[in-house]
Amino acid sequence: MKELYIFDFDGTLVDSIVDSIACVNEVLKRFDKPTYDKDLETLYYKDFRQFLKDIDAGKETDVYPAYIDLYKDYPKIHTRPYDGIKEVLEELSNRGKTLAICSNRDEKYLNEFSRELFKDIDFKYISGYRKGIPDKPDPYRLNEIVEREGCSKDEVLYFGDKDADIAAAENASMDMVLVTYGQGNDEDYSSDYPLRIIDSPYEMLDLDF
Repeated sequence: MKELYIFDFDGTLVDSIVDSIACVNEVLKRFDKPTYDKDLETLYYKDFRQFLKDIDAGKETDVYPAYIDLYKDYPKIHTRPYDGIKEVLEELSNRGKTLAICSNRDEKYLNEFSRELFKDIDFKYISGYRKGIPDKPDPYRLNEIVEREGCSKDEVLYFGDKDADIAAAENASMDMVLVTYGQGNDEDYSSDYPLRIIDSPYEMLDLDF
């Protein structure tokens, strides 16, 4: 029986892509770098990550802290929890499930933003980007949550929406469920690693493992 539910943040709990890319582009302009102008409706996230790497705008550069500073106070008018996710999290908590977040967002901001958007949800662990600690798909932080909880991997279920989440779960030898309402694509949905692929948060309540 799964007792610890770990969730990716962007694309799994929160629809944030429009505001996130807008902030990225504003910062890229400040650094005189090309902006990302592809259609967000067909965004292939692996290509976006490669785009940032190709223009030397990754987390190891000065672009990332500038993005964090801007995003913190940016009017995120398009950012919201996915429909139904709050009710689902409340029900999972009522069923006695332990809830956690593991995201590649900056951890300090992730804590603040999670409490703001999910103020009535008790996430026991919130793990985000920390300098010197590898991001997903490295399994380090997923394993860290499991070790802190002191449970077996058999009791853990990870929820994510794209290739990095599949790889992170597989690298951690952890069962996972892939959601299709986030930032994934057909290549991700054809993976045979997820235990289940679901189209709505409400389907999380029907899982029987």
